Amino acid sequence: MRSYVLTTPKDADGQPRRLFKANFENNVSKAIDQLSGICAGILADGEVTQEEARFFAEYVAKFAVYEPIWPFTDILDRVKRIFADGVCDEEEREELKTVMQALCGHKEDVEAGATYSTSLPFCEPAPTPVIFPERNFVITGKFAYGTRKAVMGAIESRNGIPGDSAPTRETNYLVIGVFASRDWAHSNYGRKIERAVALRDGGSGISIISEDHFRSFLAARAA
Repeated sequence: MRSYVLTTPKDADGQPRRLFKANFENNVSKAIDQLSGICAGILADGEVTQEEARFFAEYVAKFAVYEPIWPFTDILDRVKRIFADGVCDEEEREELKTVMQALCGHKEDVEAGATYSTSLPFCEPAPTPVIFPERNFVITGKFAYGTRKAVMGAIESRNGIPGDSAPTRETNYLVIGVFASRDWAHSNYGRKIERAVALRDGGSGISIISEDHFRSFLAARAA
């Protein structure tokens, strides 16, 4: 059985040190990458044990308090609910397994060399229909549909307004491609997601949708 040790970084005074205090974006990426690595390690044998579930929950609970950003905030809500009674049963461990798979892009039937994008921040329920004319779209990640140029062209052909920069309060949709690079938590990919979640939480009206949901309405328009 694998063993896990949970440690909290401390400052010179022995107080919990903020992971992201200096060089915010770089350290956010490192922290999320560490969490993704923990998930990948736990999922290596295809199951989540009681010990692993508790380690994961304790890690998220410790760091989410000091860094109230996505994905820690979303995951913490689930962890609190799952461990509300002090235990994590088989069904709840399967739920945590799904959360971990979503976070690190792991799928048991994944194609060689490919990973899948996180599903954690998608709007539930997804907005229906997806409206194209005069709506602002930001795309991020890698798309099964094709190149970024092809995706943006599909939006333009339906009188939508595509963009590749960070979302703003004028953005109507953030579309996350189904394939994610292995370093999804770094650079523009993760930052766009974080920005969109912050905007949504602030009441901007932005919708965060998957490529699959987005493509279902491309097909509807093409029919």
